[in-house]
Amino acid sequence: MFSAQRTLTMPAVSADPVASSRISISVLVVIAAVIGPLRLFELVGDASYHDKQRILEIFCVVLVTLFSTFVLVRRDKIRLLHDRRSANFLALFFLLGLVSSVVAYSPRHALFECANFLLLIITSLLLASEISAKGDSLLDKILLLCGLGCAIYILIEIIIYVAVINVAGQPSDLIFIFGFDNYRFLNHVQTITLPLLGLFTIRSSDRKKKIFAWIVTSLWWTLLFVSAGRGTFIGILAGLCMAWICLRKDALPWCRIMLLSALAGFGAYLLFYVLIPVLLGLQPFGLLLSVVSRTATNPDSSRLPLWIRAWEILVAHPWLGAGPLHFAHFGRTVQNGAHPHNWVLQIACEWGIPALLCLVAAIVLGFKKLLAVRQYLATADIKNRLTLAAWLTTGVAILVDGLVSGLIVMPTSQLWIALYIGCAWGWVCSLAPAQSVAEVQLSIPGRVGGVLGMLTLLYFLGNGLWPEIQNLPLHEEQALQKTSYGEPMLHPRIWRAGYF
Repeated sequence: MFSAQRTLTMPAVSADPVASSRISISVLVVIAAVIGPLRLFELVGDASYHDKQRILEIFCVVLVTLFSTFVLVRRDKIRLLHDRRSANFLALFFLLGLVSSVVAYSPRHALFECANFLLLIITSLLLASEISAKGDSLLDKILLLCGLGCAIYILIEIIIYVAVINVAGQPSDLIFIFGFDNYRFLNHVQTITLPLLGLFTIRSSDRKKKIFAWIVTSLWWTLLFVSAGRGTFIGILAGLCMAWICLRKDALPWCRIMLLSALAGFGAYLLFYVLIPVLLGLQPFGLLLSVVSRTATNPDSSRLPLWIRAWEILVAHPWLGAGPLHFAHFGRTVQNGAHPHNWVLQIACEWGIPALLCLVAAIVLGFKKLLAVRQYLATADIKNRLTLAAWLTTGVAILVDGLVSGLIVMPTSQLWIALYIGCAWGWVCSLAPAQSVAEVQLSIPGRVGGVLGMLTLLYFLGNGLWPEIQNLPLHEEQALQKTSYGEPMLHPRIWRAGYF
């Protein structure tokens, strides 16, 4: 039995085949997520930022699939880290998605979405297995890599800023957002990474590392103010409020760090993007000062037509939806997005209401499991109590921001979400009673079925990407359909072309 006053530490070793592997899935995923917007190498010559990030994401999940297949071939035992009820709801969710995909207008597109989502969940499972076994050292390494990646991005932004100042002309506001086709895609990433950077600050025991983490977190806030990411800001604020409501005084140091770093970031924004440009005779840089007027003139940010179309699709296909990813087909006449910018409406109109209820049930049980960890933490275990507040904040931020954005759609933010779920999941399993993590024997038919399932998922991925991946610029040109729409625009979904 666990005492409420016992200080728990994460185990350092495990016989788990995933955790004991020389290949670290956790490091692979965080590196892929970090380098996505940096363009350190050209994956496809004429492709957009979004399409290159999609290819990088697919490369990552393919490696995860191959690794999972290798584990199934080589090992006959696996550790179960899940809650059975959550797993059942998720299994039913994907089963309904599979049926919806088969009867959809374009099964290959729908099955790609199903396969990609399922492989991201499997990625989170492998992450959780590694973190639950390898302990604090791996979690802190992931947070360090997150901080280093954000620091590199900030360094590039500083170089861009210095170049703009030297030119001495009024720049486009979008010039300050590097590596993304739309500055909102950076905001999607910040919804997950800002709390992770705050957690990096809290968990850093070394003074120099803590100062580094604090500076990176504050400047990451600065970029949020430059891009005026309302959904991200409201999401994180909602997450902080929920952490305080649920955890009370345990969450106060966490909330204080996030709010103080936000104030420091706002101060840097006022200095570098408002005061200095004004002293140079220019208008302030960035989008923050126009956010009030934009909100007043367009309070829903043109989301309402998308939500109306999603509702129409939902009414027409309430049980199985129109098919995963199929808003990109049935919503094309709106010409304002290949997804409804609302995760609830997206799942409901594409997967169906029963699938949405299954997903919501799994999410609720996940949060319940997360909050239950508190009973196993000693009063003096401040670090883990603050870590709990960070995980709760991040989860709520994703759900709230996802009500007005497409962060569950874009490739880089999808990787970050998978990383967050894996980290939180593994952390919870490391602190829960030992009997909640069971080892099961896999039969030969079960292992063969698992291998065949993995190969099937790989086929669904490839079939969904082919033949468009052969010539992405041509695919974008054809997707515009200038003969059907007056001023057609590209709205990313699988590819930047969006619609099909």
